[in-house]
Amino acid sequence: MNYAFRNGKILDGTKEMKIQQGLCILVENGIITDLIPDANADLHNYKVIDLHGQYILPGLINMHVHLAGNGKPQKKQRDNEKLVKTIMSSSLTRTIAYKMVAGFAKDELFSGVTTIRTVGGLGNFDTRLRDEIESGTKLGPRILAANQGISVPGGHMAGSVAVAASTIPDALKQLEKAKQEKVDLIKLMITGGVLFC
Repeated sequence: MNYAFRNGKILDGTKEMKIQQGLCILVENGIITDLIPDANADLHNYKVIDLHGQYILPGLINMHVHLAGNGKPQKKQRDNEKLVKTIMSSSLTRTIAYKMVAGFAKDELFSGVTTIRTVGGLGNFDTRLRDEIESGTKLGPRILAANQGISVPGGHMAGSVAVAASTIPDALKQLEKAKQEKVDLIKLMITGGVLFC
């Protein structure tokens, strides 16, 4: 579907971020193709969306997402490894957790983020959600999915959103699993993260 967004206040993402008005944004197959003067634009091949003076900007990209969390800082440190084991231990808790993950992805979309890159998650939730969003059965941003990351014993996020690989064969086994899950990228968490400073 081709769209024409008109009568809006455009924030184009440039350094100055000056509002542009009087322009029509043309989108073809999900890609912005042109900005043309709004007056007398020939839009017969487009579905016209009148923005009624509202703001519009290109979709934002979040390059570091763990869909297992909502992104809010924790007041106190908790045992994430134990929590994840509990969550993944039964079909009921996995179902609840997956709904939460899908909800966090939807929140990203509704906040203007149209693409996310996950860098460690619960099981295969990230690729599963990516595929459901692509098929139109779930609402959310475009996802570049890593599923579980690879860490070392006692390493960053080991046992929660990353698998602790203690040997090279363990790491290769996790890589093979990731390949079977059709991940878009592999996240290595072999050094300490900000939680360990």
